[in-house]
Amino acid sequence: MLKADNLHYVYTSGLIKTVKKTAVCGVELEIFPGETVAVVGESGCGKSTLAKMLVQQLEPVSGEVFFNGTKLTGMSWKNLRKFMGKIQLIPQNPDDVVDPRWTVEKSVAEPFIICGGFSREEISTNVDALFAEVGLSAEHKTRYPHELSGGELQRVVIARALALKPELLVCDEATSMLDVSVQAFIVTMLKEIQMKRGLSLVFITHDLEAAKAVSDRVLVMYAGEIVEEGADVFDRPLHPYTRALLDAARYMSLEVVVPEEIGELPYGFSGCSYYRLCRERMDACKKPQKLQDVSGRLVRCWKSKCGSPKN
Repeated sequence: MLKADNLHYVYTSGLIKTVKKTAVCGVELEIFPGETVAVVGESGCGKSTLAKMLVQQLEPVSGEVFFNGTKLTGMSWKNLRKFMGKIQLIPQNPDDVVDPRWTVEKSVAEPFIICGGFSREEISTNVDALFAEVGLSAEHKTRYPHELSGGELQRVVIARALALKPELLVCDEATSMLDVSVQAFIVTMLKEIQMKRGLSLVFITHDLEAAKAVSDRVLVMYAGEIVEEGADVFDRPLHPYTRALLDAARYMSLEVVVPEEIGELPYGFSGCSYYRLCRERMDACKKPQKLQDVSGRLVRCWKSKCGSPKN
């Protein structure tokens, strides 16, 4: 369904001295129909940047994104609009999507108006059905965003994303700003909608338990790269970073503390991005790493000696 090939993205900042930071580096992935893929990793690893490239909100520095065999990267906005109803992003902050001056009914109706070809009666009927699908009542329609709870507003955003019958939803930390009980409700609702509509989901999250519960496959990101990928990643982690991530989660933190004596990687270093933190590093880790197929698991680590590099 959706395929990303060798995606790179670099952020540039600074007025006097230009500073460049690579956010995504050589990411390749494929999402299949009806599949749920979780993308996990600590803050700043490139998850959200990857999500925005998948839905064409960011143009990659290099690499390509394909949807059902059609290349989306570099496509004109006029032609791209035909596909954007099929791929929808549900962001972390619902305020990024809804207009505070509009009723939420108008926000959900907007995709139909932009798309065109719908009568006023058809739009009203579709909006009513979408509100019901996400568990909101008719009385919610006339409210403004500030009059709704965080969970209710996120359901409005989900209803809006579903308006044009997408085939893929990219959920970028869609539950992280909600209470735990509301998070569980939203995740359960998304899975029910997925089963009903036959959607594919990309579920980007800090919550490793949620990722394990909802996903068919997990991608672990570190420093802009996919370092491990597979169906049983949490039960049998192979990459040292994945093991560190799981250990950190047990202590309610996904932040990795860098010992001062380890320092920065030398300029031009092309080896493993996790080299400076890894307690299992060896001389071979100073060489460029590729994802290796290890018994059906993809791992970017020289310690995984069996299998052959992914081409």
